[in-house]
Amino acid sequence: MQKYVRALNDRDTKALLTVGAAPDKPWSRQQANKIIETKGGKGLVIAKAPIEYEQMGDYLGKAALTASDESGRAVRERVDLIHEDGHWHVILFEWPQRSDKPTAGT
Repeated sequence: MQKYVRALNDRDTKALLTVGAAPDKPWSRQQANKIIETKGGKGLVIAKAPIEYEQMGDYLGKAALTASDESGRAVRERVDLIHEDGHWHVILFEWPQRSDKPTAGT
């Protein structure tokens, strides 16, 4: 959660892509920029961020992020998480649908 909040505070698109385990592509940069426009640059300081695991096992979870912005106002956000390759990643992006579906001739 610290890397997620740091990416938001720094308004850092590349760092946000890394936190979300997304490739550096036009579609993901566009989504990251929208997230930063709405949530970035607020000087958030994490108070707590406990993880609640989903019923499906240890690979999905939610963090109840509680932070304060630079003016001291409380900020709360539920953040979806996935555990891949030994690391927790924030689920931030909607991945594009594949358009190259196989045809009957292939």
